[in-house]
Amino acid sequence: MSCGPMRVPRAPFLLPVVVAILFSALPNAQSTNQTPAVEQDIPALVRTAGPSLVMIVVRDDTGRQLGTGSGFVVSIDGKVITNAHVIHITGATQAEARFQDGSSYQTQGVVAVDSERDLAIIKLKATGRVFSPLHLGDSERVQVGQRVIAIGNPLAGLSAVSTESTVSDGIVSGIRDWPSGKMKVLQITAPLSPGSSGGPLLNTSGEAIGVTFAQLREGQNLNFAVPIDYAGPLLLTNGPLKSLAESRTSAVSELTSPDPEVAPAGSYTGVWQSSRFAASGAATITITIANGTATADIFLTGGEVRSARLSGSAQRTGRNIWTVELSSKRPRLSVRGIFRDNSFVGDYTYARFVMVDEGQWVLKKE
Repeated sequence: MSCGPMRVPRAPFLLPVVVAILFSALPNAQSTNQTPAVEQDIPALVRTAGPSLVMIVVRDDTGRQLGTGSGFVVSIDGKVITNAHVIHITGATQAEARFQDGSSYQTQGVVAVDSERDLAIIKLKATGRVFSPLHLGDSERVQVGQRVIAIGNPLAGLSAVSTESTVSDGIVSGIRDWPSGKMKVLQITAPLSPGSSGGPLLNTSGEAIGVTFAQLREGQNLNFAVPIDYAGPLLLTNGPLKSLAESRTSAVSELTSPDPEVAPAGSYTGVWQSSRFAASGAATITITIANGTATADIFLTGGEVRSARLSGSAQRTGRNIWTVELSSKRPRLSVRGIFRDNSFVGDYTYARFVMVDEGQWVLKKE
């Protein structure tokens, strides 16, 4: 049976954010936006993309794993695109990129971040290796109904079965305005799961046209990607690299200093759904945030857990965006999610004896 909130700090991440702006040439012989000659079938496309794909493992200064996500190489010198929320985890000081061939590289630093669109460019620490970048497409040319392929690492390290480099296909089911009104997202039917964040969304020519980042389980096949054109300005960024901690602090500072905001407060209602069991129900969270600390009372229907008080940390990670990490010992419930404008989307993990349930909830301000 299930409970009904969000997901844990150690779990892979798939959290919401967004999309679009035209991308042109890249520096450093990054040949990434040269157009592949012809369309490919899916097996050929996956073989071609394989050397560019990475699983990102984020750790603290003790080496403890905090989470995993996905990414893909976009330059021969080892620049990798992923989601900002994959690397901007409280306490994160290290990130490692693991390739399909078994090789792995530590992150040398963060090149650039766009927190509002949940994008980040990291640089790998590698001497002498020439990486295989993915070709970048033009997301302004994407059409509704177009076939797409998503590749990522859902539940990496959490599943009893290896799930790295999982391939799913579907179509672009819509091009949507995000609630902030400042960007668009690609809605896709290709299934996504926690851990797929930062993976490439490919067209049938093998070009990356988006970066997968969100899944809403209040409906079926409500999956989203950030259009790749938003990454263009980030890839043209010059300047010294930042550490993970510096990048996170800088991103928050740039967004908060000119426009201070009141932290989310009050009650949010909606639905929760288990990803492991046929269980779902109504959910309400009443949240209080003060001085970086969050407390929340939750009330649920349809599962084992009916109510609980959770506590943990809260951090502003973008304009009108707050990331929270909450937990309780009884019940054993861990939660990680994002308040954005007047909504909340997050993942949960609930454990009782040997049973473990995971899922997501989607809530709106009352």
